[in-house]
Amino acid sequence: MAHPDKSPRMRQRLAAEAARIMSEDGVSDFHTAKRKAAERIGIANEQNMPRNIEIELALKEYQAIFRPQQQATELKTLRKTAIDIMQLLRDFSPRLVGPVLRGTAVQHSAINVHLFTDDSQKLNWLLIEHHIPFNQSEREYRFNDGDVRRQPLYVIEDDETEVELTVFPEKGIRQAPKSPLDGKPIQRASIADVQKLLQQE
Repeated sequence: MAHPDKSPRMRQRLAAEAARIMSEDGVSDFHTAKRKAAERIGIANEQNMPRNIEIELALKEYQAIFRPQQQATELKTLRKTAIDIMQLLRDFSPRLVGPVLRGTAVQHSAINVHLFTDDSQKLNWLLIEHHIPFNQSEREYRFNDGDVRRQPLYVIEDDETEVELTVFPEKGIRQAPKSPLDGKPIQRASIADVQKLLQQE
């Protein structure tokens, strides 16, 4: 008999609880959601946690059942805001990534955009010119060639929306890093792609 912590049913339960935490508590990090789910359910063994893609699927199911209209409205608002941001940053070949693109974002989700330039100082100047306050940091990405690289990250926050801009070299537009969901190249969308999503909605 399988240990209860390692049964498929327990994995599903953990994935469902992690999805609920991400949707209702505003948690965006999969690892944090898994840990909180394990604590709430009372599971000490973290060796057989659900994969991120399992939680993503559970999150879509949760939203479809418990908050379909609200989530759809919030997602549409975030995608419209993303287009506005991307148009402002069009000189950096912006690409939308993350939950706002994948369709699992809610009101408190950050808008994640990849930018491409060999001179990030140009981004500093543009943000300053438009009186947009920002904080600078770094974000780690893994690539198919095995490299782990830290890319510049610009975080813009106001009372309603958080925007995370990750800067890659110009040639980085041809090689997307691995997705934390499934290890495949991160899905990226241009302004035109996001506009099509809005039209479909």
